[in-house]
Amino acid sequence: MRALALADINSNSNSNNTKTTTTTTTTATTTKTKTATTINPDRPFLTNYRCLWARFPTKQAGLSPGAWNETHGTGCAIQLFAGEGTSVIAIYERLEKPTRERIRFGPDDEAAFVARWGDLPLAKDLTVREAYAMKLQAGLVGLEEGVVRTWSWGGCVVLVGDAAHKFTPSTGAGCNNGMVDVVVLVNELYAVLGGGGGGLGQDRRGGKEEEEERDEREEAIAKAFEAYQTKRRGAVEKFCAASGKATDASTWKNGLVKFLDVHVLPYRRVQRFFLDRGAPEIANTPVLEFVEDGETLPAGRVPWVESSAGARAEPKSRKVAGVGA
Repeated sequence: MRALALADINSNSNSNNTKTTTTTTTTATTTKTKTATTINPDRPFLTNYRCLWARFPTKQAGLSPGAWNETHGTGCAIQLFAGEGTSVIAIYERLEKPTRERIRFGPDDEAAFVARWGDLPLAKDLTVREAYAMKLQAGLVGLEEGVVRTWSWGGCVVLVGDAAHKFTPSTGAGCNNGMVDVVVLVNELYAVLGGGGGGLGQDRRGGKEEEEERDEREEAIAKAFEAYQTKRRGAVEKFCAASGKATDASTWKNGLVKFLDVHVLPYRRVQRFFLDRGAPEIANTPVLEFVEDGETLPAGRVPWVESSAGARAEPKSRKVAGVGA
């Protein structure tokens, strides 16, 4: 074992004034042979939607900080969030046909998108076109969805967040699940390495015994990576599917989802039903099992659960929590 790194969130944004976050990986100087079945496909994600996002000054747009709005329609949905200094819009448009090809959009594509949807209102006296004209940053991206098959390579490289799974962003579940990934992964690594890192990469004396010790440590880390994927895969597949369905509903993919979105889901009792169904799973969100902090969390109808022992936590005390998905 020579090196260890995480491959974190990546993006496929390509437009004016758009920052792109790239995947960073560090591989070990020693690599073991892997079979073809352990290698992820070259195009593991499916793109069903494109999204135009833009950030613009809140005051100039005549918005009040804290204001938000979500608009649903045939083939298109809009989200608006107004902050203290700037506001953000995201406009989701369903593609004519889903694709696994990597999509890159340029300025002409962005201009055509605004031409199609620019007259839609965001708020009183504010349209998409007017907000876009005030943009400080903007971009048009393809929204890839899916979960890759393999999340690690031996004990050398491991994937978290968008490197392992991509969601449509309308529900925020992708960000939350990425943070929960880190919590679960750190718990597994701590169980193997302990607080001091177990001397990982520190032994430079050489020799057969040291090589055997490093090999054993790499094998243990590889098993920790596999345990992390096993614990997280089912949850991220469920949330990935739910995020896609939420975007389908907001863009009225068909007559049935339009009917449900317009005539059923707006009722508070229906919303409460779905929230209550999801509450126990949220309450069981993984925590950093080795950190004690006495954090105080609000006590609700569904108590928080300690993931390590499976016992209910006291309402006034809980370990440092991972972000609920």
